[in-house]
Order: sequence, then structure tokens, then C-alpha cells
Amino acid sequence: MTGAEKGGFRACADKGGPLTEVHLKFRSSSANLWRVVNPGTGAQYTFESRHLPEVRKSESLGVVRVPRGQQSAWKIVDTLNELYWPASDANSRGSLCWTSRQPDDACEQLTFSWGKDETEGGYFDVGDSNQVVLAAGDADSRHTILHEAGHWLQWQLYGHWLPATPDCEEHTFALASSPGCAWTEGFADAAAAYALGDYRYVDVDGTPFDLHNDRDSDWDRGDSVQGRIGSSLLDLWAEDGPDGGGWDRTIALMSRHRSDDFREHFTVDRPKADLSTTGEARDIVREHTLDY
Repeated sequence: MTGAEKGGFRACADKGGPLTEVHLKFRSSSANLWRVVNPGTGAQYTFESRHLPEVRKSESLGVVRVPRGQQSAWKIVDTLNELYWPASDANSRGSLCWTSRQPDDACEQLTFSWGKDETEGGYFDVGDSNQVVLAAGDADSRHTILHEAGHWLQWQLYGHWLPATPDCEEHTFALASSPGCAWTEGFADAAAAYALGDYRYVDVDGTPFDLHNDRDSDWDRGDSVQGRIGSSLLDLWAEDGPDGGGWDRTIALMSRHRSDDFREHFTVDRPKADLSTTGEARDIVREHTLDY
């Protein structure tokens, strides 16, 4: 692990005595929890530090830099920490895996497929490779990285299942699609914003989209609108919100109960976890035009 401020680290060899040659090899992964692979080869990106001959004592490797053409792969690796930390904290069994559905000794690995020359991407390839596929520029947005990882997280919480998502090809924040599409996309939007302590979606070109909305917004209304779902979740998870100041209870609930859409999640499944559907919680969803 590197130091938080300057990224420094020490590497120690088990073997005693002088070493004829030493170098470090870096792979685009974080233990066995997630990795970034080249779409052409399926292999992780790697690079090596400079090679040191005849090492007899502590030696400096100097500054270690990711090669320019691979830097976005390591940005993805780094960014996924932002989602893993709150997700693993919410894991009801306290294991190191992403969700409580995974056995402690066999965490499932999240795979991102990214290439510097790829033009197609920005989706979770569910049911086929079960990988997140990013185009070259998609890695420029931490929100995009975490949004797509949020789809994988929901799929994991639901035991390798996602709701049906009709009319989802051209989904957007303020326009109606379908309840299933809005639920999956809204959860992914909220997961990214929550992990980053944000209330926006920042696109790959740097354009921010504010997820704040209310009954007077000129957005489409109801639970077929992903922005209405995402903002409802963020308000329920807010520090002073009705769910206890975070998403932990939602994550625990989703690991036990699948929901076809947000209506089912709110009206049927939340009561099973003793999460409120009245008072402040109801006011929140109604302010976002979800009149349950």
C-alpha cells in the first residue's frame, strides 16, 4: 500500500543476503477485488520499475510512474476504491468482499475492460462477459467509472440478477424511460454520487449535471425517470436523512430482497428492513414526484 499523501512505499524481500537483481512489477488490479484488462488480450496492464543489480541493502527505486498510455487504467483502479470502501463498510457480515452474498474466501472480482484506442463502451455487459466495458475517454469521468461499477454492485447484491429494463437504450436523467430502467440507472447514478460525496453526474467531457429536483422541476414525473430515483435515494441516504445517515441499511436490504423497480423497493421491501415509508421518507419521494 502506498502512502496517502505522496504515494511512497517500501518493498521487502524475504530472502536474506545480496540479491543479484531486483525490480517490482505492477498490475492494474487491487488484490482480487477488481482489475482492469486490455480488451484485445484480456490481460491486465503491467509495467515494471527500473531493475537494480546486486542489491545488498536498502535501495531507492526513485520515482515510479505509470507509462502514459496506461495511466487511465490505473485511474480506474484507484477510483474503484471510492465505491468499494462504503460498500464493504455496509457489508452486514463485515467480510472483505463487496457484498454479504459472497463467501469470505472467494470474493468475486469486478472486471473493467478498457483500451486507449477503444471507441465503444460505457456499459455493464450483463449476461455475456459480466464486465464493465469502457471506451477510451470514459475513464476521464470518475462518475462514469463508478456509475458502471454501480450496475455491477446492484447485480451482485441481487445475486446475479437485474430487473427488466425496457426503453433503456437512450435513457437520460430528466426524461421518462421505464420503471425498471429508472431503478437500475437511478441506483447507479446515486451510488456514484454517494461514493464521491456529490449530488451531480460529471460527464467525460467535464459537463456536470445537477441531480437536485423537486415537484416544480420541468423534468418528467414519476418513477420512470432515473433522476427522480437517484435523487430520492441520495436524500434518503443523506447525513440528516431518515435512513440513519448513509446507505448501509439499503445495501443490507438489497442483499436480501430483489426489487423490480423503485416502487417495490420503497413500498414493499423497505418495511422488511424496518426502513420508514412514512413521514420524512414519504415526503422525500413525493417531493421527487413519486406519489406512493
